[in-house]
Amino acid sequence: MPAKLRLRAVPTMISAAVLALGIVGLVVLNDAEAAGKPPGCGDTITTDTSLHKDLVDCPNNGIIIGADGVTLDLNGHTIDGDGAPAAGCNPRKQFCDVGVLNEGHDGVTVRHGRVREFEVGVLVLRARQNRILGVSSARNGGIGIVLFDVVRSLVRNSSASGSIAHNTGAGLGLFSSHHVRVLHSSFRHNGDMGIAADSASHNLIKGNLLARNRNFGIVLRGRAADRNQVSRNRSVRDGAIGIFIEGSRNVIARNRISHPLRREGVGIEVDGGNHNVIARNSIRDTEGRGISVDFSRDPEVSGGPPVAGNVVRRNHIRRAGKDGVHVNFGAKHTLLKRNHAFGAKDDGLDANNSTTKLTRNEARRNRDLGIEAVRGVVDGGGNIARHNGDPRQCTNVVCH
Repeated sequence: MPAKLRLRAVPTMISAAVLALGIVGLVVLNDAEAAGKPPGCGDTITTDTSLHKDLVDCPNNGIIIGADGVTLDLNGHTIDGDGAPAAGCNPRKQFCDVGVLNEGHDGVTVRHGRVREFEVGVLVLRARQNRILGVSSARNGGIGIVLFDVVRSLVRNSSASGSIAHNTGAGLGLFSSHHVRVLHSSFRHNGDMGIAADSASHNLIKGNLLARNRNFGIVLRGRAADRNQVSRNRSVRDGAIGIFIEGSRNVIARNRISHPLRREGVGIEVDGGNHNVIARNSIRDTEGRGISVDFSRDPEVSGGPPVAGNVVRRNHIRRAGKDGVHVNFGAKHTLLKRNHAFGAKDDGLDANNSTTKLTRNEARRNRDLGIEAVRGVVDGGGNIARHNGDPRQCTNVVCH
């Protein structure tokens, strides 16, 4: 799929750019702070600060955090860029066009306001215990909010929407970061994806809205994208794939995904990951497959094939444009248990690897077979297939 090919380059490119930015530190006490004046565009703060007016048309950076434990209270105000690259700023030697910048400072809180029209809205780099609370980051060139090499931090009740870059713009970039919670936030109308988690592990992504992002809702990418929990999120009309997983031992549970916009759009796709659990998700009205367990031919992803031990259970898939659940021939030892696939335009469940086990699944009113399984699959019993288009109802498993 062309969208997949784009996916492989985007987070890597962004990660390299952020690393290049990290060459230079910018902790300098500026004249405005020293004089006790309200902060202006490009100022560095080293104490708790509250805005009392908007900062408008900042030509380069907005506010720079210069000490641990600082709270920047936007106080309902806006830090506004000028929507153009910073003149005379070299991004390989210094940070350029960032709305709120924190390099290396722990225990920082940014809260209650808006950041817009920078290249990156909020950037936190190499820090711990940061909090982004009630911040709206909009109409930025690249990414709304970036956490790079960040640990034990929180993004809550925030939004990052309208990142402009075609096929690279993202709402939230979570790169090489761990034990971060992204809660009850929204990521909409971005040029590529809502949330891009690249080589990020042990994170919680819960209760968020992803809507009308050009290619992807949520992406867990890279061999180290492991042991994340993605739960109770809603993906509505995202482009190619609602939730895309390359890592291993992730739990994708109780999400609601509907109407991927692209031709052959997929609800949830596992591509090259092992021992992931896909459970209790509701998926409907996809142009392509509801759930796809695929395998990667890329040796950089989970060591390359084979893919093994993924669990798909208790999911409800309605009106898939192709198979409700599809297991590729290269995906080994997949367990399909207690899934419900209704009204798919192809098979309800399609298992193409003989090590797949099917137990107590239900497939009704699908256009072709209820369950199409290759010879040798493990029949765990209790499968139901009724009122499907092919009168056989099932192949190579017993159905009632």
